[in-house]
Amino acid sequence: MQQTQNTLRTVAHENSSKAFILSAQMIQLEVVQGAVARLMDRIDEITHKGWDKNPGMACCAIDEIRDTVRLIDMALFPLFKEILEEVKTLNVHAQDLYDIVISEPEVQSVWGKEGM
Repeated sequence: MQQTQNTLRTVAHENSSKAFILSAQMIQLEVVQGAVARLMDRIDEITHKGWDKNPGMACCAIDEIRDTVRLIDMALFPLFKEILEEVKTLNVHAQDLYDIVISEPEVQSVWGKEGM
């Protein structure tokens, strides 16, 4: 029973830590989303000013857009991989918790007593 309680504490602690990390990564995603919104505004400005019709200005605009998209991609790709790993870990923890709480008879009896 002590082993089960320790395992539950460990998994719950790790789960909480991973959720905190995901919250921080969501903030990073908001920053990337803001960069995409600013890029879209810049593209609208370029087309509104007609720079897309002027070959010289179009080249400058394309270079600026390309550089911005590269920066966004540099931020987004590793962040996506990190979030994917965190979600996989959370799924493992969820399965561990399910296995402990639902599958182990001693835990079921403790939960049954507390529910009374």
